[in-house]
Amino acid sequence: MELLNYILLFGLALTTVTWLSPAKWQQWIILAGTVLFLALKAPVSLVILSLTTLSSYWIFKAPISLTAATLLVIFQNIIIFVVYKMGAGHALVSPADRFIPLGLSYYSFRQIHYAIEQYKGKIGPHQFGDYAAYLFFLPTILIGPINRFSPFLRNIYRRRWDATLFSEGLERILYGYAKIVIIGNFLLTNKLSGIVATLEENHLWLSNYLRVLNYTLNTYFQFAGYSDVAIGMALLLGFRVMENFNYPFLAPNINEFWNRWHISLSSWCRDYVYTPMASITRKPIVGILMTMLVIALWHEISGRYIIWGVYHGLGIAVWHLYHRSSWRDKLKDKLPGYKYLAILLTFHFVLFSFVIVKEESWGAMWETYRILFGEFSS
Repeated sequence: MELLNYILLFGLALTTVTWLSPAKWQQWIILAGTVLFLALKAPVSLVILSLTTLSSYWIFKAPISLTAATLLVIFQNIIIFVVYKMGAGHALVSPADRFIPLGLSYYSFRQIHYAIEQYKGKIGPHQFGDYAAYLFFLPTILIGPINRFSPFLRNIYRRRWDATLFSEGLERILYGYAKIVIIGNFLLTNKLSGIVATLEENHLWLSNYLRVLNYTLNTYFQFAGYSDVAIGMALLLGFRVMENFNYPFLAPNINEFWNRWHISLSSWCRDYVYTPMASITRKPIVGILMTMLVIALWHEISGRYIIWGVYHGLGIAVWHLYHRSSWRDKLKDKLPGYKYLAILLTFHFVLFSFVIVKEESWGAMWETYRILFGEFSS
């Protein structure tokens, strides 16, 4: 809550100063505002982002091949990302510097995106200031989405004051605030958690099911809420960035779920992991599993997230087999309420996957599964 309020207040102040300034200065004011925010709240992240921004831009100006430059930028970001995620970077970080994991995850993947698009020749003419503005863009730097460089570059030169866009931005911030505070914090964290606590002694299965449901829904509403705030703040500044969620729990299958959940990350992995891996190996299943492993490790480099990624990868692979089989048409035509059953099945497939990442130990995970499936079956 403190973080959310701080972001909103700082963002609104930056928006006011930006629009009151001459147009030629606005890009630099947003950049300077982001630098100030990081200097106050996450100085180590500011250092990492500043150094990698300089190096990932100027490497492409160096007298080396395009392939070598691309690989250097990719390896640079992967190494820094892995070092921090594995815990080696914690000695450099104070306990108060709590924004680095989110910030590092997002701007590392933006720089890799930039490098690959440079290699493909799909990045238009631009200056260092444009690239710095892209990486030092406050609304998306900490909480996503992983927006792309080319649309951002077009926004820089096309943006104008637009009252309709500004109003839309305020609405999105309000929606996001409601998701985080009313639904996430009040209804789920406070109210539903209290209900679960009263059920634990006499209704073991129901209390565990609601506990997992609470965690799953809270994860969604918090994450989607912060994404709404980020998208809304970008709109206030005259930038339209990509959506990150599209009613994922209404998805009729697990493949569609990942087209709706954390869209910026899943589309990034589709373009830069699935497509090349499937093309190289000629085996889509390899691309699917690698994609879900990258998505899992993006969140946390640990055994439980590897299992979580494999779980979803195998789920998508099985769905593709089913989708191409004759069973799909037979069930779709003959099973009443097929669409709603598919949504319910997909939701619970995702719900039960959150047990893997929710519990703090393997023993607690297996105990939760034992209760959910053992108690229910008995």
